[in-house]
Amino acid sequence: MRLYCILLAFNLTLAIGCKSKPKAQWQLLTVREHQIFDSLKIDSTLIPEIRKYNDSEIEAFHYSLSKSFKNGKEIDDDPIYLRGIVFKEKYKRSDELVLRLSTDFKKKGYSIFVLERNFNINNQPDNIGVLKTTDKYEVLRQIQTDGVNHNITNDSLLKIIKQFDNKYSLDLVGASGDWCEFVINKEPANWMIFAKEVYKVCPDVVDQGMGTVQALADEMKKTKRLYFWWD
Repeated sequence: MRLYCILLAFNLTLAIGCKSKPKAQWQLLTVREHQIFDSLKIDSTLIPEIRKYNDSEIEAFHYSLSKSFKNGKEIDDDPIYLRGIVFKEKYKRSDELVLRLSTDFKKKGYSIFVLERNFNINNQPDNIGVLKTTDKYEVLRQIQTDGVNHNITNDSLLKIIKQFDNKYSLDLVGASGDWCEFVINKEPANWMIFAKEVYKVCPDVVDQGMGTVQALADEMKKTKRLYFWWD
């Protein structure tokens, strides 16, 4: 009888504890996800950090600028596979997730960033990438970010980013094949001069985006974000 009471109390405690914690914390990895972590030798201590805030399926890191539809499903054309993982997050929560996890992930030797922004079009979530490196330039190098339509190769882009980084102390928060985004930690003395520097490197952020250099300067001052995108 005593043993029964102990077991009953234990089960009640466990049930109450489960209800009090976020659902995602209790959803660990599927067999397939475990295989991905094992085969890529990804640190398994990342799992509970991710599951505190996100319970979507984790896949091996892959992405492609070109996509097509097959049997009603969107697929990557000629995908690039890297040592890391990728998972989905709602558009309104993706930046918050990256900023929340970035410090702890860097301590473990990883970078987390928004890999693909879908801007909630057709309720499509964003893709979040995690790579086995803490070097933002290595992330851009592995992803092969460039602005080839403006004769900016990956090598030349890295040199440009380093120049901006030395001036404004940048943290990478998002990147893919034709765009990258950073948090500005050191504010420029003159935002208009800064915006003109950005416009020289990436005219599309004004010509197909903000409309004027002044509007770009105002937006960067407000958000403390540096964004490059080449159409």
